[in-house]
Amino acid sequence: MEIHISYGSQMIGFQVPGANLTGIYQPFETPGCDDPEVEIRRALAYPLDLPPLNLIAKANEKVVILVDDHTRTTPTDLALPALLEQLEQAGVRNEDVTILVTHGTHRLSTEAELQRKVGEAIYASYRIEQHRCDDQANQVYMGITRRGTPVWVNRLAVEADRLIGIGHVGPSPYAGYSGGRKLIVPGVAALDTINASHTHVVLGFRQFGRVDVPCRQDLEEAGALVKMDLVLDVVLSQNERIVRAFAGTPERVFREAVVLAKQVYEVTCPAQVDFAVTSAAPYDIDLYQAVRAVEYADALVREGGSILLVAACPDGVGGEEFYRLMADRSKRPEDYLRDVTRRSGKVTFSVLGYTLARIKAEKRLYMLTDGIPPAEFEAMGFSQPASLQAGVDELLRQYGPQAQAAVFPQGSATIPVLQEEST
Repeated sequence: MEIHISYGSQMIGFQVPGANLTGIYQPFETPGCDDPEVEIRRALAYPLDLPPLNLIAKANEKVVILVDDHTRTTPTDLALPALLEQLEQAGVRNEDVTILVTHGTHRLSTEAELQRKVGEAIYASYRIEQHRCDDQANQVYMGITRRGTPVWVNRLAVEADRLIGIGHVGPSPYAGYSGGRKLIVPGVAALDTINASHTHVVLGFRQFGRVDVPCRQDLEEAGALVKMDLVLDVVLSQNERIVRAFAGTPERVFREAVVLAKQVYEVTCPAQVDFAVTSAAPYDIDLYQAVRAVEYADALVREGGSILLVAACPDGVGGEEFYRLMADRSKRPEDYLRDVTRRSGKVTFSVLGYTLARIKAEKRLYMLTDGIPPAEFEAMGFSQPASLQAGVDELLRQYGPQAQAAVFPQGSATIPVLQEEST
């Protein structure tokens, strides 16, 4: 069989005998809505558990709109015009609106990335700020969660008269699904808050798609310390078109949207295969983002099996600190847990180190990329095939004539649900 998977903005192909192919697993081909702008306006006109925004906001109020960053596929440029139109109807002036990019611990966006995210006209007409998790002078202490997470949040979000969020509900290895209050924590939270919240991630290891994991529960409680007037979240199709938009309170929007998101992204698969070929699309800007494809494939691959990651990684590994941590071959899984407990550096990096160390202890990892020098990803425990086809052929030789393979063309957005679990 000839199979094609995403690699950056391209599609690359390889062949595998049909007898060795267990299946090609990807988000369901849910049709996008006919007119995404009409769908967004419908959601804003009839928000869940709230009156429309133009009846909530008032003239002379300071409004902050939270949007996710360049690493996310939310069609913010489609959502903003309708939302800003409602604010204008309420008498809110352009100069009283701030668009705040919720980076969490990610790098700041470039000017070109900001223009693509919000659209050129809005970029030229509105104040746009980027959250820095290390900017303590511009953070406000909000309280502490029951799990012990102290919460500091960007001052702009806390002091706004109206706080609005735009995001999407899609797979998140740590929180089950993105969306809702995740725009606040980790989105515009302090590094200390993000570190504390992410110490709970290890308790949800290999529990993908669940929204009752401790990390999700903690970030929901932390985010609720900040009043959000309205959230506009979308669920996207396999080709990143809007399936449906949801507007309203953060709690109701997330509860409704995640039901649809599970139908799109959770795919029943047989357990367990010898190896998986997985594309990191659509989160393949760097290895830090791309590893989620390895995490999801890990659920399907048996102990002693292999995972071949295909990721363009134009931004490389994802930072020198992350590379040094991943390249330390002396570290065992429990060593990363010590880093998490001590909150050494960015806990998000140590959590990912723990996850990869657990996976590497059981399986072999391969990686095909042009964005990272071979010496670097080999230092992190990945082997490099000469080509995608060469890598597949080698895995077929390793596991013999009866080898069973799975393919994930969009591995970062596909949550495997094993048949034995689904029954």
